[in-house]
Amino acid sequence: MSYKLLSFNNPKVLKGEKISNYLTAIMHLSPINTKICPYQDVAGCKEACLNTAGRGGIIKKGETTNVIQEARKRKTKLYLEDRNTFMSYLITDITKFVRYCSNKGKLPCIRLNGTSDIQWENIYVGNMEQYSLDTTDIKLFNKKEYDLDCQNIFELFPDVQFYDYTKIPTRKVEQHKNYHLTWSYSEANMKYANLFDKIAYNIAVVFNGDMPIHFKGREVVNGDESDLRFLDKSNVIVGLKAKGKARKDTSGFVIQTT
Repeated sequence: MSYKLLSFNNPKVLKGEKISNYLTAIMHLSPINTKICPYQDVAGCKEACLNTAGRGGIIKKGETTNVIQEARKRKTKLYLEDRNTFMSYLITDITKFVRYCSNKGKLPCIRLNGTSDIQWENIYVGNMEQYSLDTTDIKLFNKKEYDLDCQNIFELFPDVQFYDYTKIPTRKVEQHKNYHLTWSYSEANMKYANLFDKIAYNIAVVFNGDMPIHFKGREVVNGDESDLRFLDKSNVIVGLKAKGKARKDTSGFVIQTT
């Protein structure tokens, strides 16, 4: 089964599949501007962005560009310039993924912001009639699903667990019980860092060095053991090890421990 926007081969995601009954799909866009990542300049995370980590930062022998980056750019261009087609692809992909998980006896969970920070709670969905779905895609939906008029993707797929990291401190998603957010901390901008005590979500912190037991009075849990953030207990720090270019970060986004 082919997918136009979602992917499934992230190594960290695969860890979660070994310790739970969830299968995870992720959508990776290109964080090219503040429409895709509004706080990228404020939080100082550009240089250490996971967009260029792993295979996203490797140009294979004999190639002149990174094919993964080019694919992310194409998806992002589609999101920015043809939202209708983009949403039709996304809705179809999610529907296929839900059916696949059901056939495997697994639970579906999805990260829409693998390398972006879009406020999906504000992206209107509506109903399927407004989208450019072909005959094959339409057959994926039952009549009840096809006729729904939904405010956002979370309402359209209430039985799917969605989750993301975000740097946007003002996001309010408590009304969506199937969407979990973890706020991403940074000391690149102290005004941003000082929001720490005002954040109601769990907080992700990238550490370079030994993982501390506590950070700013909160217990630190190892966020590298799996990516299933919605299973974390409340009021904790999600500790993440600096990877790739992030190991050399001096902006304040990565917290140096040793």
